[in-house]
Amino acid sequence: MKFREDIQGLRALAVLSVVIYHLSPNFLTGGFIGVDIFFVISGYLIIGQIIRKIEENNFRLLDFYAKRVKRLYPAFFVVTLASTIFAFVYFLPGEFESYAFSLISSYFYISNFYFYTKSGYFDSELQNAPLLHTWSLSVEEQFYLLIPIILLLSFKFYKQSLPIIIAIVGIVSFFLCLAISYFNIDFAFFSSFTRFWQFVVGGLISTLTIRTLSVRTKNYLAASSLCSLIVCIFFMSHNDFPGIKALIPTFATAIFLAYSSPGTLTYKVCSTNLANFFGNISYSFYLWHWPIIIFYQVYLDKGLNRFDKLSVLAASIALGTITYYFVEQKFRKPNVSNYKTFSYSASTTFIMLFSILIMTHINGLRFTKEQVYYESFLAYEAKEYRRGTCFLTSQFSHFSLFNQQECIVNEEGKKNIALIGDSHAAHWYSALKKNLTPDQTLSQITSSGCKPTIFTQGEKRCVDLIDWAYQEIVNESNFDQVILSARWESSDIANVIETVKLLENRGLEIVVMGPIIEYESALPRLLSLSSSTPESVNANAKYLQISQTDNIFKNSLASYGVEYISVLKSICNSPNDCTTLVKGEPIQFDYGHLTETGAIFLLNEIQISKK
Repeated sequence: MKFREDIQGLRALAVLSVVIYHLSPNFLTGGFIGVDIFFVISGYLIIGQIIRKIEENNFRLLDFYAKRVKRLYPAFFVVTLASTIFAFVYFLPGEFESYAFSLISSYFYISNFYFYTKSGYFDSELQNAPLLHTWSLSVEEQFYLLIPIILLLSFKFYKQSLPIIIAIVGIVSFFLCLAISYFNIDFAFFSSFTRFWQFVVGGLISTLTIRTLSVRTKNYLAASSLCSLIVCIFFMSHNDFPGIKALIPTFATAIFLAYSSPGTLTYKVCSTNLANFFGNISYSFYLWHWPIIIFYQVYLDKGLNRFDKLSVLAASIALGTITYYFVEQKFRKPNVSNYKTFSYSASTTFIMLFSILIMTHINGLRFTKEQVYYESFLAYEAKEYRRGTCFLTSQFSHFSLFNQQECIVNEEGKKNIALIGDSHAAHWYSALKKNLTPDQTLSQITSSGCKPTIFTQGEKRCVDLIDWAYQEIVNESNFDQVILSARWESSDIANVIETVKLLENRGLEIVVMGPIIEYESALPRLLSLSSSTPESVNANAKYLQISQTDNIFKNSLASYGVEYISVLKSICNSPNDCTTLVKGEPIQFDYGHLTETGAIFLLNEIQISKK
């Protein structure tokens, strides 16, 4: 296959969209599709290359794997070595242990499945995961491992039907993706089996004979595909992705690969020196950017401002460039034998993994028992949220998984209360349940991904659940009181007011729980740091922002028949005086979600303030 400069431009678009998305997801809401673009490109190049070598009787499995190792391993080793050193210096014991497991899974190219086991709505273990981005590399490596074997066997026994077999693999993978996305969007996102179809689409483009078209038609198709990708990058939402929506960037990339050719406008645009530069460094650039983001935030103990983001971007480009020219290029030499390639990679892998085990033990000795105790709350399981039954998340991503029988409790002659909202409603359930009187019942209708208002927008599972709550429950007036709670923003107030009007017309009592204090970093981590004082912890609180939202809600709802509860005022006496510990336990286990102890404490504080 002839080298295509326009593919380098496509790589540049993919890597820049991913990096900018990770820095500013609100700016490029669909930047994550850069990974999908990479998958299609890989399928196009690898499947096409393998088939041509098989047809020429020139394909050797060991040569193929050795070439992949030369291409991918050296830069990966350098980045993980640097990440390990930084993690050892800046991570708490539990964080470093999690990092160690992620490193091991990355070296064995199963990090996609490892991170899936740690995924979910809270993702507390992923907030400081410098190797999280390696999930996509693991998907690619699993593809590289399996596809040559599939092609070799198919070519040997079903040579004439090879494109059909490839297509069948893709179709099966696509329908697996749709089926699994229906119930568990996280697994569909991380699993290689639900992603293989994207590689296959690219591979089919490289193997099928594309109808010869005029330059004008090619121009139109290639330009349309590139424009479609740009629109997706700027406007596509991650809600319910992958799934049917993944067809758009996948086929747009495939059309580009099929019809962008010398003489077309897209080829000229994507073959510029700048495009080629970012295409060349795309792999190393991608490897560096996420660890830099994580460690920069860990070092600052806060989110990134505009200057920080530009600094991270510049550092990622600089290190990506250095790594490309002095590591990638140096170790791609074809004269290095397969034996040396595998032995060097195996020995350095062994040294890395052995070292990480020793460092994990040593790291635990650097911190006090108190620090380790506080940090343990980063792994808080939050079982009382009832995730997967009454609280739907990305791992329980369909309305049908909401257990109506368990979650909805209505008893005649009692005051029936409905708690409706997102995770910031779910964290109240256990405390409210323990506070019920014998003549009260409590139902839980909660899901991450949207707000508990009419006209809500967001992830489908959540929208479906909230719509059902108002259409089937509230409209039938099965409840006497509705408690609305969410991670409110100032912009939510208009929809909250419309919801309140609807509930008032149904004669329901309405309680709105205001926003809770949040921190730039996870509260247990802030408490664990030896340098952290009450002042430094409070300095990380987003008090002014949340106080503004709290005041807007309080003032806007004052003229309605609503009991508004300022949770912020119950937990913070002032910007520099927020309750962080209850009975020696962190009141929150991440940036803002309450522990059960914290929720019980706050509910008592709220009730005391009412008296």
